[in-house]
Amino acid sequence: MSSTSLTASQLRAIYGEPRTLVAEAWASSLEATTRTFIEASPFVLLSSTNAEGFIDISPRGGTPGFIKIVDNHSIQFLDQLGNRKLHTFRNLSDNSKVGLCFMIPGVKEVLRAHGTAKVANNVAMIESMGGVPEKNPVVVTINLHKIFPHCSNALNLAGLWSPDTWQDVKEGGIPSLLEMARALAEARNA
Repeated sequence: MSSTSLTASQLRAIYGEPRTLVAEAWASSLEATTRTFIEASPFVLLSSTNAEGFIDISPRGGTPGFIKIVDNHSIQFLDQLGNRKLHTFRNLSDNSKVGLCFMIPGVKEVLRAHGTAKVANNVAMIESMGGVPEKNPVVVTINLHKIFPHCSNALNLAGLWSPDTWQDVKEGGIPSLLEMARALAEARNA
């Protein structure tokens, strides 16, 4: 087994070329289908790059429509207070490039995008979006550069939306957030 990573040309030789429609299925702006998908999405994975060059991925969620479409090139959402680590926002202060995966429970397809993000503490904007500054301290605006759909293969293989594949937390011995946090802190400090 080789210890070096395959080159782009080696990978293309292994996988072949994508179908024309797949290769051409992207745009630099939203249109009716992608607007509808985003408006129906209650969940998005937001990736950013930290100072060491590693990718961070952060889940964001809310009721469908929590992501506001400003125009065909930009979207916004209010931040919800979470763990307060600020990984994503610290990353964005150095590198504004982001990746997005919009998902809808029960829908196997995913909408992906990338662009540049800005984080603002603008009380008037937060309130105009229905937010409360104490609970929604910032608004994130993303200027979209590329939008494209992604096939359902990964979600099908994972059975993500199939309740019969869901594990029982207690029976499966799945650790809780608190258990993982304690174990990781202990491991780091050992």
